[in-house]
Amino acid sequence: MTQLRIKLLAFQGAPDTIFNDGIQRIEKLIKPQNYTLVDSDPDLHFFLTGGSEQAAIQNLSNDKFYLLIGSKHDNAYASASEVKAYMNSKNISSVILDEEDVETATLVQNFHKVSQALQHLKGKQLGLIGDVSNWLIASAMPAEVIDAKFGIKLHQIAWSELSHFSDYPPTKEFLETFAEVKNFDLTNTARVNEQLAQAIKKHKLDAITVECFPLVKKDCVTACLPLAKFNNDGIPAGCEGDLTAIVGMMLCKELTGVIPWIANVNKVTNKICQFSHCTIGLDMVTDYTVETHFETGEGTAIQGDFKGDTITIFRFDNEFKKAFIATTNIIGRPKSESACRTQIEVTLTENEVKLLKNKPLGNHHLIYPGDCKSILQSACSLMGIEVLQ
Repeated sequence: MTQLRIKLLAFQGAPDTIFNDGIQRIEKLIKPQNYTLVDSDPDLHFFLTGGSEQAAIQNLSNDKFYLLIGSKHDNAYASASEVKAYMNSKNISSVILDEEDVETATLVQNFHKVSQALQHLKGKQLGLIGDVSNWLIASAMPAEVIDAKFGIKLHQIAWSELSHFSDYPPTKEFLETFAEVKNFDLTNTARVNEQLAQAIKKHKLDAITVECFPLVKKDCVTACLPLAKFNNDGIPAGCEGDLTAIVGMMLCKELTGVIPWIANVNKVTNKICQFSHCTIGLDMVTDYTVETHFETGEGTAIQGDFKGDTITIFRFDNEFKKAFIATTNIIGRPKSESACRTQIEVTLTENEVKLLKNKPLGNHHLIYPGDCKSILQSACSLMGIEVLQ
């Protein structure tokens, strides 16, 4: 595990007692094994006294994000404020925190988790099977944007590069996963699962997003169940070739260990917001059944009741400059015939409703089971992504 690099800052010639006291205070914010003290290239500047400004601005980088922590003692916060102003003038990303604030320890720990997650994402291989679906006009982006922001390498793989799914044996493990399903013959779906699994293996992919409609239109078979199983198995797998969504899924996995559900926005009113989709992982639902794919009436899709009540809804824009994040509770689990198979209803604040109505970042949103708003906000802060308010 990469340790957080912390630089202690005090006036020139400050006695050792000031630094020793600073170390004890740091360990109230972060565990000793999670940080190391450095003299150069820090992630976190910990101000102990005033008169430390010059030491803080040595060898700053526009490519980094810095955490600044000050306190009411010995003009430490005053020094941090001066450095924050300097960084702002140089377009260097940073956040200043008050050491005594009750939320600071959580924010420091979040910063460490986010730093770890972003480090782990660098070099990850993302596969786009087919193309971005042509209706996702606000969700496509160049590979260079994904690489620049997250270090993720995009590989576009045409359907024609893969052997037809009928050339693959049905995956035994897949059939065993869905052994209770009796109303469909899942043999061809299991072949699709193996087709995609072999593509993942061949190209050494860490995640995939699939343009699924060519498959269902041509062969009346869907990828919904295979994608759901990949997510259950810890491989982020999105649909419709949505690059914005799959990057968010990859980030969330690194931050929390959980891969969120990708869902359509079906309805937004002041009283109720509805989300739905056909690829939810089995671990997120109870009492699931397998039905046909909604839009086509072909193939197979998962219909189930979302577990738990608290969720976090989030989405990036296709430039990774803005994000929508909201935590709320599920109030309904409908089974409408006019929407994708798994459905939830939630209530949002008046402002969140206005954002979804007037400033939507796109259709697909990611639904996380639980509250991960704080860590997502920390990730956006570190990456310079504006969280819509």
